[in-house]
Amino acid sequence: MKKILVSIILWGVVLSIVCSGAAAPPKFAGTWILNRNKSEGLTGGLADAEVRLVVTQDERLLSYEQQVLIRGRQQPAQELTYRMDGEETTAEVVRPVAGTMYLKARWLEATKSLELVSTIAGESSGKEVKITTQEQWQLLENGKALRVTRTRTSPQGRQVSRLYFDKD
Repeated sequence: MKKILVSIILWGVVLSIVCSGAAAPPKFAGTWILNRNKSEGLTGGLADAEVRLVVTQDERLLSYEQQVLIRGRQQPAQELTYRMDGEETTAEVVRPVAGTMYLKARWLEATKSLELVSTIAGESSGKEVKITTQEQWQLLENGKALRVTRTRTSPQGRQVSRLYFDKD
């Protein structure tokens, strides 16, 4: 009886180690530079902008700031923080509309990608608007490149961009 109990406990420990390791996303931390030649769907000011993604990450949180330089001018940037356990976080923002942005992250094991979703509702030109951005982050080239597939849904429609970043 003792042997069976010890075996069950050992298998439980081994199984929990294997399962926790399989679900852990890779480390996206670092500074990433937009590669416009490989990217698709860049519109407006981003088409000619210099974009730098600064990412910090630990077991609990992933934070990033998208720094944009358009025609030599630094654009306002804000750090957004996501909880890696899937719990929702919030950030007070002024772009794309002023208000509270709701942020949620989850690891998608099937595609080996990190999904980041942000939603904000606010007023623009006297009308209530809702903007949802869904991003899928995937590391490529042994962690030397990052592909971000960004889908933004707003009153103007749906826009999809595929952004490729090289590690700085």
